[in-house]
Amino acid sequence: MKIKKILLMLLICTLALGVIACENKQETIDTSGETDGKTKVVVGTSASYKPWAFQENDEVQGFEMDVWTEIAQRNNYELEFKLGQFSGLVGMLDAGEIDTVAHQMSITPEREEKYYFSEPYAYSFYDLFVSEASNYKSKEDLKGKKVGCWLGGNGEATLRQINDEYDLGFDIVTYDGASLENEVTIGRIAGLWQGEIKTKTIIEENDLAIRQINEKLVYEVNAYPFRKDEVGKKLSQEVAESINDMREDGTLEQLSIKWFGINTTKSVE
Repeated sequence: MKIKKILLMLLICTLALGVIACENKQETIDTSGETDGKTKVVVGTSASYKPWAFQENDEVQGFEMDVWTEIAQRNNYELEFKLGQFSGLVGMLDAGEIDTVAHQMSITPEREEKYYFSEPYAYSFYDLFVSEASNYKSKEDLKGKKVGCWLGGNGEATLRQINDEYDLGFDIVTYDGASLENEVTIGRIAGLWQGEIKTKTIIEENDLAIRQINEKLVYEVNAYPFRKDEVGKKLSQEVAESINDMREDGTLEQLSIKWFGINTTKSVE
């Protein structure tokens, strides 16, 4: 009898261990970053850069959002937009809080060392803009004046570069989310340094008395950055392929016309 009881207890323990092992095995086969077979992609944006990316009536929208919605559909991604200040988006990418940045991100040699980039999806110039009522006709006319730009991005880096290169002595004022166009209109800054596509769109939409200096000193190529790991490499390749397909079938140009009134998706150089 004792032997039977011992054998019965051993059988119960064996079955219990088997159940636990099955449960543990079930837990380990869940794929990180996937939901219902879809790869989840978290896209960071400041949503304060109209018409590229902005928030209106609690909805994030703009050219970047439409491009990413199309990319997600073509790759069966589960898409999430995560908001943050523009100056903090790269930090969020580095920390793994987001998978990429949708904010007219420029390709630079320094960034290429750190990130995988998708195929370029937009091209544009940076330029100086001033009040129509002013007498400023060139960058030299703005010597020693307050010139605004976005904090922490390629805009700030290139403005400081031309400031030094041409010995302009700008009093550079950085912003993170404020309307540079409005700052020029009210006279808080003498000029702004920003992508011409974004600036001209805002000027036209709001009938602002602002004009372009039209020297076009910096040419910008925009693409989506991804961390240099296996996930980032895979995403960058998939997104690059989708952007190429969208360019070939006309989708990218259609979205550009929708938001900017011109095609900014082809290189002019």
